[in-house]
Amino acid sequence: MILWMTWVLFTIAFGLVSCQTPINLKNYQQPDKVTRQQYLFPARGSNLCSRECIAGDAPRICYYKWVAEPYTTLGPQCGNCPTNVTACDNPQCVVANGFEKSIITINRMVPGPFIDVCRGDRIIIDLLNSIAGGELAIHWHGVFQQGTQYMDGVPMVTQCSINEGDTFRYDFLANNEGTHYWHSHSGLQKLDGIQGNLVIRIPKSTDPNGNTYDTDYPEHTLMVSDWMNTTAEERFPSLYRKEPGQLPATFLLDGRGRPKSTQIPVGPTVPYKEVWVQRGKRHRLRFIAGLCTVCGVELTIEDHDMTLIATDGAPVNPVKVSSIIMFSGERYDVVLNANQNRHNTYWIHMRGLAECSVPDEQIYQLAVLRYEGTNEARPTAPGYNGGFGNGVILNPENATCGSGQGGICVSQLISSNPDTKNVLTTTPRISVPLYFGFNIKDRTQFFNKGRYDRYLVAPDRNLVTSWVNNISFVSAPSPIISQGPDIPGSVYCPIGNDGFPTCPANRAAEQFCECVYVIKIPWGAVVQIVIGDASPVYDLHHPFHLHGYDFFVVAIDQFRNGQTVASVSRDLMGIKFNSARPPARKDTVAVPSNGYAAFRFKADNPGLWFFHCHFMYHLATGMALVFQVGNDGDWPPIPRNFPRCGNFLNTPYVEDYYSMNALSKGN
Repeated sequence: MILWMTWVLFTIAFGLVSCQTPINLKNYQQPDKVTRQQYLFPARGSNLCSRECIAGDAPRICYYKWVAEPYTTLGPQCGNCPTNVTACDNPQCVVANGFEKSIITINRMVPGPFIDVCRGDRIIIDLLNSIAGGELAIHWHGVFQQGTQYMDGVPMVTQCSINEGDTFRYDFLANNEGTHYWHSHSGLQKLDGIQGNLVIRIPKSTDPNGNTYDTDYPEHTLMVSDWMNTTAEERFPSLYRKEPGQLPATFLLDGRGRPKSTQIPVGPTVPYKEVWVQRGKRHRLRFIAGLCTVCGVELTIEDHDMTLIATDGAPVNPVKVSSIIMFSGERYDVVLNANQNRHNTYWIHMRGLAECSVPDEQIYQLAVLRYEGTNEARPTAPGYNGGFGNGVILNPENATCGSGQGGICVSQLISSNPDTKNVLTTTPRISVPLYFGFNIKDRTQFFNKGRYDRYLVAPDRNLVTSWVNNISFVSAPSPIISQGPDIPGSVYCPIGNDGFPTCPANRAAEQFCECVYVIKIPWGAVVQIVIGDASPVYDLHHPFHLHGYDFFVVAIDQFRNGQTVASVSRDLMGIKFNSARPPARKDTVAVPSNGYAAFRFKADNPGLWFFHCHFMYHLATGMALVFQVGNDGDWPPIPRNFPRCGNFLNTPYVEDYYSMNALSKGN
């Protein structure tokens, strides 16, 4: 309630409510990308929101105009790139991996426009959908949206999808700092280009790790993404006779990278992404895992250690590592000390894990770290394994972070901020055991039953559907938060004897069902979630993201000695953790293959919050649910004239049509 009232007062102060004289938002429009020069030396009287934040400065309005549309890589705007390397940097030229393909972009950029603001600023985005026959919604990954729950950007949970030709205004406060990002939460659009960086800064003087770095430039926010040479939809449910599965062709750093030589056998190669640093300075690099497919990425920088200072937007006590393993949705901030003299350029090396590491694939990507003032070329590009040593690995596979194993799990990191809500020293009021996996379809029956369960084609050509606790999430016919009364109760999963959703009686024997999966959480309760891998395959580490919150990661491990999700959940309930050395706070956690992750948080942000696997194709087949914190009336009211939508069958028009049709036939 306090944050909601703060929001109302803020809108009145800026004259953005109906009783005030409206301001001209064009005066506050931000560029899609900010140069180092603009950031360090803004023009006099500038309203630029990408700036060094100063304690006590007034917040700003940060207005963006976005257009989503079909586009193409290496299109006309790229001229003769890559033959002419400078043409690859033309405005609106999307290079990617040098393979021409159809994509979807916002403002003709991959990654899309960069939102870079200070905490307390107001972010306003007018998003026009010009995708022919398409719809979309944008999620602000890592932003809590406390007070603006209906701006979270999940279709049919917090808003209607934006239809072709429509403009939707996102309007929210940048109320929690850190390295975040934004992406489409509709279908498979993220993999085809609709995602970008979002950073909410605080004054360096108030950053717990502000003394560890000298520079924090916008250009050093770097997205690691995976990339296909086909559209994402072409791989869903995937081809069956050739290229089953959904592996990427390569990875990109900040939208650029070279293909393996076998993928594009002729023609010049596009230039690598170059990251420029100043010799003798300590640079903050913000890495965002904008990954969509099942492969994690291990990243290292030649001859340079990295000092981790934050994860998923939350500061941690500094830890020196040699490489970082990132999974979809995670973010890691590191400090790189540009103090090497052996060369003037160094390789940034990214290699794929799990399915991307098998001998026939070994998918990897390179970029260049270049000290300013030099054009020195690196003579030999390393292969898949080149450049990776035996140093400390952050977030290692299969939770190999025990003594002598050379890894540091995120559960071993120490938060730089205290546990002000007493989450760690309070016995949880509720513990939610969750396990996820796959339902393998019997194809002899699957296509003869008159039922259309979603599925994808796995690499072994099995047909599978994803689930959590044997339930595959499906969307409601209307947004739950704004049009709850419009939704028939029959579409929700029924509640079982244990108080949690279960399958309907007519599907219980199958141990699998599809329904709108909502778990209710008491508002204000300390909550423990334990989520485990029930179908370990291909050494996958499923990253799960919770909207609206971050959480303390209290345990990560593989199952041992007959452990189950239920037994781990029971064992952890009685444990109170050391609040003097609180574990790291994250909003996305990778669950080890055949293992589990446990985390706790205080449910003090009422609303309907999506919780899902961040592997895009797993989400598309139902590996998700909604946590309802509190009840309708506990969260702020929906704005007046908020867009509405729904199932066409639930309208008086349809009822009248069928009634008249029946009468015309004499029935």
